[in-house]
Amino acid sequence: MRFWTIGAALLALSASATAQESAWGYFGSAGSGSGAGVQASDGSQLLIKCDKPGKHSVFGVVVATTNLAAPLPATKFESQPVSVRVDSSAPYQEFWRFNDKFALAVDQGNVRTLTTLLGKLANAKTVEFQLKPLNHSVYTTTFNVAGAKAAIDKVYKDCGDTNPLG
Repeated sequence: MRFWTIGAALLALSASATAQESAWGYFGSAGSGSGAGVQASDGSQLLIKCDKPGKHSVFGVVVATTNLAAPLPATKFESQPVSVRVDSSAPYQEFWRFNDKFALAVDQGNVRTLTTLLGKLANAKTVEFQLKPLNHSVYTTTFNVAGAKAAIDKVYKDCGDTNPLG
């Protein structure tokens, strides 16, 4: 179900994000599944979203233009390394959840990959991801993320979740 919802978001986002690559597009509405995203020139997308509102419902996802992992049920995933470079800073590495064409950053249990990502994105202009899936080529994509703080704040408000950035 989660991945079907991402697919619907991609269709909604593509119309608003392609006109100006740096613009965050919004989809859904407050009190239901909603989110924000940007599209890279290669067609990949960076989304911050929730499928349904509530605590710990927001997640981040990079949607690749090629498979990163085997398609698995929504509750299953492969944990693989991701290298993230924000603006001209040194890259940092974490393990994200990979499933099909998706790499997800979440805040669940002891994992805080979403909070780390959002903290770096809030005032950034660009972000580059190197996704390193098992048995697949390294996938690199770059996004213009200017205005991310406003997008993050809107998504958390619409999703009824607690914004880790305050």
